[in-house]
Amino acid sequence: AHTILLQEMTLWLVKSKNVWIQAFSQLGTGNLMGIAVGGPFMRGHTMILYNNTELGELRALFDGEPILTETDEEGRADFQAPFSIWAARRPDWNVSIHDQAVLEIPQAVNFSVGQWPERFTGAPQGGVFLFRFPEHIEVTATGVDFMSAVIKMDPQEGGVTGYCGNFNGSPDDEFLPPLDGSVPELLAAAWNRPAGEDQDPVEDDENMFLRYNETKWLIHPALQPAGGASLLAEGPLASRCPHNRMLQAEEECMGLPDLFMWKACVIDVCLTGMHKAADAVAMAELLQQKLNARGIPAFVGHGRCRDIQGRGFRARAAQAVRGVRRCMDVLQDAAAVP
Repeated sequence: AHTILLQEMTLWLVKSKNVWIQAFSQLGTGNLMGIAVGGPFMRGHTMILYNNTELGELRALFDGEPILTETDEEGRADFQAPFSIWAARRPDWNVSIHDQAVLEIPQAVNFSVGQWPERFTGAPQGGVFLFRFPEHIEVTATGVDFMSAVIKMDPQEGGVTGYCGNFNGSPDDEFLPPLDGSVPELLAAAWNRPAGEDQDPVEDDENMFLRYNETKWLIHPALQPAGGASLLAEGPLASRCPHNRMLQAEEECMGLPDLFMWKACVIDVCLTGMHKAADAVAMAELLQQKLNARGIPAFVGHGRCRDIQGRGFRARAAQAVRGVRRCMDVLQDAAAVP
């Protein structure tokens, strides 16, 4: 079944009596950023694979500890915990260990990142991660398009719910078609709505990403990594924003669940010195959520944006703006902050 995600949340991919598989969907575009596997069948253990965009790589954790980080000369790594997991990291697709059925999954539409098999074959971005769990459950993933992943498992006693369907062998009862007129007809095949139970966001007390310091900031970006260091302290912002102002900006922006919006808020408050910038970002996030809930915006004509009082926004011309540093310079100049 092909479904689409257009909101930021932790969701149930698979939920059964013994098997729990969650995913983290980021931003209004629904980027797949992480998968967590746990439940009674894992004997109390948890595996998390997530896209660390700060480092530009996929990282795997077993009970919160990094695994598959030390590779040999050919870029290969293996990990095993008896009766719980066998994991392998390879730089490219290997027919001797990877499942050919992954490449044969039907493709609903042509993706801008290439055909479906190209997400896994050759030497895909991030390499190919394979996880084998008890009860013949497998997860295959790469870092293409943030993360591309396939879950293979048998039907479960008592049934299965979640975004991946009921695993009864038939995709026909696992999704609903998009609402009439919500998307162009050529995209309808890839814009289905999931059917069944457990479609709501995962509650915090069940959220496996929140169990460990390394991944809980994905869900709540205001939570600092161990040591209290600012998440932006080592980037280009550090040379333009005093440390105390950065910490104050992070506090002003606390509560924004969207990581991208949170970072944008911190940068705006830091560079402009205007605390009201945090309110503006919060309103922008609310607008984004409302738009996504109503569907994809459609072009209705040319015009100019106006504020709530009907006043037109002023434009500032800037030339040769390339890269983050130059963008920060323009923002700082516009706010007249020394």
